[in-house]
Amino acid sequence: MGYDQIWLTGFMATGKSRLARPIAAALGWEALDVDDLVQKTAGDDIPTIFRRGGEAAFRVLESQVIEELADRGQIVVATGGGSVLAEANRVAMRRHGWIAWLDARPETIARRIIESRARASERPLLDGDDPLQRIIALRAEREPLYAQADFSLQTDDLTPDQCAHQILTAFQQTRSARGRAGGPGTAA
Repeated sequence: MGYDQIWLTGFMATGKSRLARPIAAALGWEALDVDDLVQKTAGDDIPTIFRRGGEAAFRVLESQVIEELADRGQIVVATGGGSVLAEANRVAMRRHGWIAWLDARPETIARRIIESRARASERPLLDGDDPLQRIIALRAEREPLYAQADFSLQTDDLTPDQCAHQILTAFQQTRSARGRAGGPGTAA
């Protein structure tokens, strides 16, 4: 069985949610967003989940959603920025999935969050006096986990169309190479 999932990982505001839909549409697959599914499962928005149970409660729900998605086929999944923190999540994503790490400079991330003011309040991990320093620290902590992806893309200076094209091209090349090699993971 070949890759029949694409998991988009990376820090917040790197383009995961924005790119899942066009990538899925190009493949004729379904686009899913882990944060949306966590909110649906909990019946609350992310800031409320954090207020009621802290980050730990959110991470439990996130892991449940990822595990449920891990055996589905033909999906493109936008993960939350911290989804890679749990080893079980990384294992679940890798089961049938191809993982793309979307990255951006901390300053770009901060600018994108500021420009989307309506969503800035939905980012409880950036609460505090200096969001840029928090971005730098969290991103540095997670970078080794993001780097385990099959493909990485610096999104700072690319349009969403350019990002989607590069991800799709790399994904198709990987599937083709696995198909030529044969064995486990051979493309269908």
